[in-house]
Amino acid sequence: MSSLADLFQHRDTILLDGAMGTELLRRGVDISLPLWSARALETAPEVVQAIHQDYLTAGARLITANTFRTTTVTYQRAGLDECLARKTARRAAQLAVSLAREAARDHHQSRVLVAGSVAPVGDCYTPGDYPGADVARKTYRELAEWLAAAGVDLLLIETHITLEETLIALAAAADTGLPVLVSYLIDSDLKLWGGVPLSEAVGAAEEKGARGIMVNCVTLPVAQKGVEALSKLTALPCGAYANAGRGQPTAEGIIEEFITDEEYAAAARGWLQLGARMIGGCCGTTPHTIAYLHRFLRTCESP
Repeated sequence: MSSLADLFQHRDTILLDGAMGTELLRRGVDISLPLWSARALETAPEVVQAIHQDYLTAGARLITANTFRTTTVTYQRAGLDECLARKTARRAAQLAVSLAREAARDHHQSRVLVAGSVAPVGDCYTPGDYPGADVARKTYRELAEWLAAAGVDLLLIETHITLEETLIALAAAADTGLPVLVSYLIDSDLKLWGGVPLSEAVGAAEEKGARGIMVNCVTLPVAQKGVEALSKLTALPCGAYANAGRGQPTAEGIIEEFITDEEYAAAARGWLQLGARMIGGCCGTTPHTIAYLHRFLRTCESP
């Protein structure tokens, strides 16, 4: 089995996959809140697996299991009592990893890794939705243990907006012994949406053992600023997976104005020039976007 270190050793740039939630929406699957993409694990698991397969066919070498919302808290918000919410969340997380693993096995490619998504407990765009340290510790301990037991290769703490919550998630993830990547949601002033400067957030993540740091769920201009800052702030592998919209998507994942794959690849060229080693896509990106990036990266790496 390959590892994150192996992948970095053998590739200058690791191509990540693209969006899951908005891709489910594009394919006609119900992802209504609060479950978001986790709803599809019950209603359309075959579509989830097909999306993973399409990203792998497009050239992705690190795919993320659909565990963005598979937490006890989310299922409680959907109306289940705590006991049933925990059982349902665990079952959903295990299924999500299984679907990603099956897609990776079917692809017959070496050095394909499956990450477990570890998202904010509350809403990604609302710092005030953070439920506090006690809830966060319990939630992340559960999720990290479920994902490790299900067989992910690494944990991806993504779209995080408050430093306290990020560090709680990182501590729980590190306890599994798996490598951990951290990705922040930042604004144009290079601050997490919760207000902490990216420089402080990077230093804290490094200290707690992150193996790489990215920015995600941002516009292309913000991604450019983020990668430029990361390249100066850390010697760890850095990168970005941005949105395919000119503005932020709505809470339901609706993007009003899309950029083209050509524009996305042109932006990725800038990230590469700044030293990015991990590139993929977030909201609104599709397997076609990743295929375009794959062709672009192969051109860049040609002698």
